[in-house]
Formats: sequence, C-alpha cells, structure tokens
Amino acid sequence: MNYVVSTKSNFRKPQAWTVNRPTNLRVQPKQLDVVTRRYEIEWLSADGVAETKTCVAPALPVFERAFSAFVQGALIQTDKGYVAIEDLRPGAMIATADGGLQPLLWIGSMTMFPNQHEMGLSACQMARITEGGYGHDNSCPDLMTGPSARILPGVMAVDSSSKLVNPSTLNDGRSVICVNVVSPIRVFHIAVANHGLVRANGVLAESYHPGKHPHMEMEPELYNHFDGLFPHLDSVDDFGPLNHQRND
Repeated sequence: MNYVVSTKSNFRKPQAWTVNRPTNLRVQPKQLDVVTRRYEIEWLSADGVAETKTCVAPALPVFERAFSAFVQGALIQTDKGYVAIEDLRPGAMIATADGGLQPLLWIGSMTMFPNQHEMGLSACQMARITEGGYGHDNSCPDLMTGPSARILPGVMAVDSSSKLVNPSTLNDGRSVICVNVVSPIRVFHIAVANHGLVRANGVLAESYHPGKHPHMEMEPELYNHFDGLFPHLDSVDDFGPLNHQRND
C-alpha cells in the first residue's frame, strides 16, 4: 500500500508579489536620535521687520550656548537706558563698549529646568554677580548669568587682548556666587552686527558669537539645524571675526 505524506514541500509556492508605490512618494528626512529643546528666536529681517519663530532643535551644548547667557530680568543698556532683556525687540539700539550703538539683530531664548540631568540635558550653571565687582552698576539689581555667559574680569579692560571668562570660574562667594536652579528659568542671548561687549547691569559681557569653526563641532545634518536658528544671516560664517578672546 502506498501512502502520500503531506508536507510543506508538497504545497505549491505562492507567486512573488510587489506593492505599487506611488510615484510622488515623499522621502521623510532622517530623524535625529538626540534630545530636543524648544528655542524661541526673534530677528531683524533684511527689510527691517522684526520677525519671530519657535524652533525645535537638538539640545546639544553648541546649540544651547546660543541661548543661555543672561537670565530673565538682566538689564541691557540701550540708547533709551537699561531695558530688561525679555523686553528687547530686534531693531533696538544696544550700547556696546567697543562699537558704539548697534542695532539688535537677533535675540534667542529657552527654558532651563532644575532636573535637567534626568531629562538627558546638561546641568544649569548659573552665577550671580553682586554689587562691587566687575563693573556692576550699583543702581541695578544683581546680575544673574547663564551657562554660556562670558564677561571681562577687569572693570576697565575693553581692548581685544582681554580674555572673556565664564562668571562661574570667578566664584568667590561674595562678588560672584554660583547658584542652583530650583524652578524653571528662562535664559537669553543677543547678537549685534559685530562680536562685541554689551553692558548687562553694568557688567561688560559679550554678545553672541558661535566661535571660529562651529561646523567642526557637528555633523552636516546637525549643522543645517544650527544654521537655521539664525535667519538674519545667510550663513553662520556671517557672524564675522571673533573680536575678543575667550579663556575656554
């Protein structure tokens, strides 16, 4: 007696098939595998119009340095006197120590949190500059600076040979005090036509400049995100020369 054994090899193999893909299929951009942050930017367009935009971009140090020099409430000297940094708008005339009055071309802000480490972000490194040191204006409240602030350690040193330093490195528990953040806090940075020194509560601090070669710190895709944060310029290279040296 013959037996027929039923196995998979006895079944007819199905024919191969394909999916007809639409010819206008749009390829999605590659997603960045990094923690992101919300950044607020305002800038002066080529037509002299103040524009604003909210961006979501990587929360990397090279990005955050552009938004975290001054804490909300810092008083910036303008042609109309001191103005709180959160009240500045593109086009305002900023008093600089080395370039006279210059229009504010760009202002950026973001929010920092006390539990940033748990969120995969860098720590909040704030400093409070009190009256008496570093040219602080006694008529102003203490100056609170963010992680990317750079100031001149000498009151009258405004020449290009003076190196800018992070206030936290000057911590002495009296003139400069490191501060821990206990609640969300908004931080800012500003840019004018040339890298220079602005007065914040009387303290000489630098305007934003990305450094000599920012594109060397990131991949091309990240650089494109970074470049897009400065719509007042054709390219980040248009920030011009770094007019003051930094100690880091």
